[in-house]
Amino acid sequence: MKFLTAKLLTLHALGCFLSLGSAARAGQDMPALVPSAALTLPARTGSIFEAGTIELQSGAGTYWSFIPDGSVRPDLDYTLSTYRLGIMLSDIHGNGWLRGNTEFLLEGFYGSVITGRGDWLAGGALQLRYNFVRPEAKWIPYFQIGAGGLWNDIYKDKSQELIGQSFEFNLQATLGLRRQINSRWGVTLEGGYRHISNADLADRNRGLDSLGFLVGLVRTF
Repeated sequence: MKFLTAKLLTLHALGCFLSLGSAARAGQDMPALVPSAALTLPARTGSIFEAGTIELQSGAGTYWSFIPDGSVRPDLDYTLSTYRLGIMLSDIHGNGWLRGNTEFLLEGFYGSVITGRGDWLAGGALQLRYNFVRPEAKWIPYFQIGAGGLWNDIYKDKSQELIGQSFEFNLQATLGLRRQINSRWGVTLEGGYRHISNADLADRNRGLDSLGFLVGLVRTF
């Protein structure tokens, strides 16, 4: 009985094998021999605006103070050098003019006072940027906001009330345009607003509001 059962199983297996061979000769589709999950893995696009892409950015420019409420305040203008480490948080998504992706940046900056009291300010900020990426585009507009802190020597001059202590908070809003040269290099031009104040942690806190621009270079890895 056991012998008969084994023989029947052998004949059944042989029949299946011959059926597969006949199907192959007839040009029929063969059954998939790999897990279906392997066929559904997302393809990498090769775009630099892809989640996980890392960038180094540098910029230089000038910021000029202005008075938003019309009060009388001394001028305080400064040059600014920035260094940023960026990482793409998402792939490109969306449609139309909103098509793009999100990027996180860590910024360090140094400024030299060219008009007004004091000599320097230096600090850092966390920034969130949205890149507006059209298909095959070489020009990429972006919008960016940021917040952080800075140290300075401006507060030492007691004749001014803009900045009242060594550590101040910094808020930013920026519009920029990026020109992608190739897959590794790009240049940027941005105009932005920067606010410096200490949230009334010191007696002097009229705050410093500035508008300016930065010209930059981007290296993508």
